[in-house]
Amino acid sequence: MEKDLIVYLESFLTERRRALFRRVLDQRTRYLTVVLEDLYQPHNASAVLRSCECFGIQDVHIIENRNKYTVNPDIALGSSKWLNLIKYNNREDNTTAAIRSLKEQGYRIVATVPGEDATPLEAFDLAAGKAALLFGTELTGLTGTAVSLADEKLVIPMYGFTESFNISVSAGIILSHLVFRLHKTTGWQLSPEEKEAIYLEWLKNSIKSSEQIIRKWEEKG
Repeated sequence: MEKDLIVYLESFLTERRRALFRRVLDQRTRYLTVVLEDLYQPHNASAVLRSCECFGIQDVHIIENRNKYTVNPDIALGSSKWLNLIKYNNREDNTTAAIRSLKEQGYRIVATVPGEDATPLEAFDLAAGKAALLFGTELTGLTGTAVSLADEKLVIPMYGFTESFNISVSAGIILSHLVFRLHKTTGWQLSPEEKEAIYLEWLKNSIKSSEQIIRKWEEKG
Protein backbone atom coordinates (compact mmCIF):
# COMPACT_ATOMS: atom_id res chain seq x y z
CA MET A 1 0.00 0.00 0.00
CA GLU A 2 2.64 2.52 1.03
CA LYS A 3 4.93 1.53 -1.85
CA ASP A 4 2.08 2.08 -4.33
CA LEU A 5 1.30 5.45 -2.80
CA ILE A 6 4.96 6.47 -2.99
CA VAL A 7 5.08 5.57 -6.69
CA TYR A 8 1.92 7.61 -7.28
CA LEU A 9 3.12 10.67 -5.38
CA GLU A 10 6.51 10.54 -7.06
CA SER A 11 4.79 11.38 -10.34
CA PHE A 12 4.11 14.87 -8.98
CA LEU A 13 7.85 15.56 -8.53
CA THR A 14 10.59 16.06 -11.07
CA GLU A 15 13.26 13.38 -11.37
CA ARG A 16 15.76 15.91 -10.09
CA ARG A 17 13.70 16.44 -6.94
CA ARG A 18 13.29 12.70 -6.39
CA ALA A 19 17.03 12.18 -6.78
CA LEU A 20 17.68 14.91 -4.22
CA PHE A 21 15.37 13.24 -1.72
CA ARG A 22 17.12 9.90 -2.18
CA ARG A 23 20.56 11.47 -1.86
CA VAL A 24 19.64 13.27 1.37
CA LEU A 25 18.01 10.14 2.81
CA ASP A 26 21.28 8.26 2.32
CA GLN A 27 22.94 10.77 4.67
CA ARG A 28 20.25 10.71 7.36
CA THR A 29 20.91 9.09 10.74
CA ARG A 30 19.24 8.10 13.97
CA TYR A 31 22.48 6.90 15.48
CA LEU A 32 22.72 10.39 16.96
CA THR A 33 19.67 12.30 18.10
CA VAL A 34 19.23 15.69 19.75
CA VAL A 35 17.15 16.41 22.86
CA LEU A 36 16.19 20.00 23.74
CA GLU A 37 15.03 20.65 27.28
CA ASP A 38 12.72 23.62 27.85
CA LEU A 39 14.16 26.07 25.31
CA TYR A 40 12.26 29.34 25.32
CA GLN A 41 14.01 31.62 22.79
CA PRO A 42 12.57 30.97 19.30
CA HIS A 43 15.71 32.05 17.45
CA ASN A 44 17.86 29.54 19.32
CA ALA A 45 15.29 26.77 19.01
CA SER A 46 15.07 27.41 15.28
CA ALA A 47 18.82 27.59 14.78
CA VAL A 48 19.26 24.18 16.44
CA LEU A 49 16.67 22.64 14.11
CA ARG A 50 18.45 24.12 11.13
CA SER A 51 21.78 22.65 12.27
CA CYS A 52 20.20 19.23 12.88
CA GLU A 53 18.73 19.18 9.38
CA CYS A 54 21.98 20.32 7.78
CA PHE A 55 23.98 17.61 9.56
CA GLY A 56 21.49 14.84 8.76
CA ILE A 57 20.02 14.31 12.23
CA GLN A 58 16.50 13.00 11.57
CA ASP A 59 14.91 13.07 15.04
CA VAL A 60 14.77 15.98 17.46
CA HIS A 61 13.20 15.35 20.88
CA ILE A 62 11.62 18.39 22.49
CA ILE A 63 10.91 18.57 26.21
CA GLU A 64 8.35 21.19 27.23
CA ASN A 65 8.12 21.57 31.00
CA ARG A 66 7.60 25.30 31.52
CA ASN A 67 8.28 26.66 28.04
CA LYS A 68 6.46 25.89 24.80
CA TYR A 69 8.83 25.24 21.93
CA THR A 70 8.31 27.79 19.16
CA VAL A 71 10.10 28.14 15.84
CA ASN A 72 11.16 31.33 14.06
CA PRO A 73 10.54 30.58 10.36
CA ASP A 74 13.08 33.18 9.22
CA ILE A 75 15.83 31.25 11.02
CA ALA A 76 14.62 27.67 10.63
CA LEU A 77 14.13 28.20 6.86
CA GLY A 78 11.70 25.30 6.61
CA SER A 79 14.07 22.79 8.19
CA SER A 80 11.40 21.46 10.57
CA LYS A 81 9.34 19.89 7.76
CA TRP A 82 12.21 17.51 6.96
CA LEU A 83 12.66 16.38 10.56
CA ASN A 84 10.75 14.20 13.01
CA LEU A 85 9.95 16.38 16.01
CA ILE A 86 8.97 14.31 19.04
CA LYS A 87 7.47 16.41 21.83
CA TYR A 88 7.09 15.56 25.52
CA ASN A 89 4.59 17.92 27.11
CA ASN A 90 1.75 16.02 28.79
CA ARG A 91 3.29 15.28 32.18
CA GLU A 92 4.50 17.19 35.17
CA ASP A 93 8.01 15.82 34.69
CA ASN A 94 8.51 15.53 30.93
CA THR A 95 12.29 15.29 31.28
CA THR A 96 12.16 11.94 33.02
CA ALA A 97 9.58 10.63 30.54
CA ALA A 98 11.71 11.66 27.57
CA ILE A 99 14.90 10.14 28.93
CA ARG A 100 13.14 6.91 29.89
CA SER A 101 11.71 6.62 26.37
CA LEU A 102 15.10 7.22 24.77
CA LYS A 103 16.79 4.64 26.97
CA GLU A 104 14.13 2.11 25.99
CA GLN A 105 15.07 2.80 22.37
CA GLY A 106 18.69 1.91 23.13
CA TYR A 107 20.14 5.40 23.42
CA ARG A 108 22.79 6.34 25.92
CA ILE A 109 21.94 9.73 27.39
CA VAL A 110 24.69 12.32 26.97
CA ALA A 111 24.33 15.60 28.87
CA THR A 112 26.18 18.55 27.33
CA VAL A 113 27.49 20.44 30.36
CA PRO A 114 30.57 22.41 31.40
CA GLY A 115 32.81 20.87 34.05
CA GLU A 116 36.00 18.92 34.58
CA ASP A 117 34.13 15.63 35.04
CA ALA A 118 32.72 15.78 31.49
CA THR A 119 34.33 14.04 28.51
CA PRO A 120 35.97 16.47 26.05
CA LEU A 121 34.29 16.44 22.65
CA GLU A 122 37.30 15.02 20.80
CA ALA A 123 37.46 12.07 23.23
CA PHE A 124 33.80 11.09 22.94
CA ASP A 125 33.40 7.40 22.11
CA LEU A 126 31.07 7.15 19.12
CA ALA A 127 31.52 3.39 18.88
CA ALA A 128 29.93 2.84 22.31
CA GLY A 129 26.43 2.96 20.82
CA LYS A 130 23.61 5.29 19.83
CA ALA A 131 23.69 8.63 21.63
CA ALA A 132 21.03 11.16 22.57
CA LEU A 133 22.66 14.57 23.03
CA LEU A 134 20.89 16.70 25.65
CA PHE A 135 20.95 20.51 25.47
CA GLY A 136 19.40 22.79 28.08
CA THR A 137 18.03 26.29 28.30
CA GLU A 138 20.03 29.33 27.27
CA LEU A 139 20.40 30.75 30.77
CA THR A 140 20.66 27.82 33.18
CA GLY A 141 21.48 24.83 30.99
CA LEU A 142 20.13 21.36 31.71
CA THR A 143 18.07 20.71 34.82
CA GLY A 144 19.43 18.67 37.69
CA THR A 145 17.02 15.90 36.72
CA ALA A 146 18.44 15.67 33.20
CA VAL A 147 22.03 15.63 34.42
CA SER A 148 21.34 13.04 37.12
CA LEU A 149 19.65 10.68 34.66
CA ALA A 150 22.37 11.02 32.03
CA ASP A 151 24.76 8.15 31.35
CA GLU A 152 27.60 10.45 30.29
CA LYS A 153 28.60 14.11 30.22
CA LEU A 154 30.12 15.91 27.26
CA VAL A 155 31.91 19.26 27.11
CA ILE A 156 33.35 21.44 24.34
CA PRO A 157 36.87 22.54 25.35
CA MET A 158 37.04 26.32 25.77
CA TYR A 159 39.96 28.70 26.09
CA GLY A 160 38.39 32.00 27.09
CA PHE A 161 36.74 33.47 30.19
CA THR A 162 33.16 32.70 29.20
CA GLU A 163 31.81 29.47 30.69
CA SER A 164 29.72 28.21 27.78
CA PHE A 165 28.65 28.74 24.19
CA ASN A 166 25.21 29.85 23.09
CA ILE A 167 23.08 26.68 22.78
CA SER A 168 22.70 26.88 19.01
CA VAL A 169 26.46 27.36 18.60
CA SER A 170 27.14 24.50 21.00
CA ALA A 171 24.82 22.17 19.08
CA GLY A 172 26.42 23.17 15.79
CA ILE A 173 29.96 22.53 17.02
CA ILE A 174 29.12 19.16 18.56
CA LEU A 175 27.13 17.91 15.58
CA SER A 176 29.75 19.05 13.09
CA HIS A 177 32.49 17.18 14.94
CA LEU A 178 30.54 13.99 15.64
CA VAL A 179 28.83 13.68 12.26
CA PHE A 180 32.16 14.13 10.46
CA ARG A 181 33.58 11.25 12.50
CA LEU A 182 30.41 9.20 12.18
CA HIS A 183 30.54 9.24 8.39
CA LYS A 184 33.91 7.51 8.53
CA THR A 185 32.28 4.51 10.20
CA THR A 186 29.48 2.09 9.28
CA GLY A 187 26.08 1.25 10.74
CA TRP A 188 24.81 4.80 11.19
CA GLN A 189 22.44 5.04 8.21
CA LEU A 190 18.70 4.48 8.26
CA SER A 191 17.20 1.10 7.47
CA PRO A 192 15.30 0.66 4.17
CA GLU A 193 12.03 0.68 6.11
CA GLU A 194 12.93 3.93 7.87
CA LYS A 195 13.92 5.54 4.60
CA GLU A 196 10.63 4.54 2.98
CA ALA A 197 8.54 5.97 5.84
CA ILE A 198 10.45 9.26 5.87
CA TYR A 199 10.42 9.50 2.08
CA LEU A 200 6.63 9.21 2.09
CA GLU A 201 6.33 12.03 4.63
CA TRP A 202 8.65 14.21 2.57
CA LEU A 203 6.54 13.60 -0.50
CA LYS A 204 3.41 14.60 1.39
CA ASN A 205 5.09 17.75 2.72
CA SER A 206 6.39 18.73 -0.72
CA ILE A 207 3.29 18.31 -2.84
CA LYS A 208 0.64 21.01 -2.76
CA SER A 209 -2.77 19.73 -1.61
CA SER A 210 -1.26 16.30 -0.96
CA GLU A 211 -4.09 15.30 1.39
CA GLN A 212 -6.67 15.84 -1.35
CA ILE A 213 -4.51 14.02 -3.87
CA ILE A 214 -4.12 11.02 -1.55
CA ARG A 215 -7.82 10.98 -0.77
CA LYS A 216 -8.72 10.83 -4.48
CA TRP A 217 -6.11 8.09 -5.02
CA GLU A 218 -7.64 6.05 -2.17
CA GLU A 219 -11.15 6.49 -3.60
CA LYS A 220 -10.01 5.09 -6.94
CA GLY A 221 -8.79 2.07 -5.00
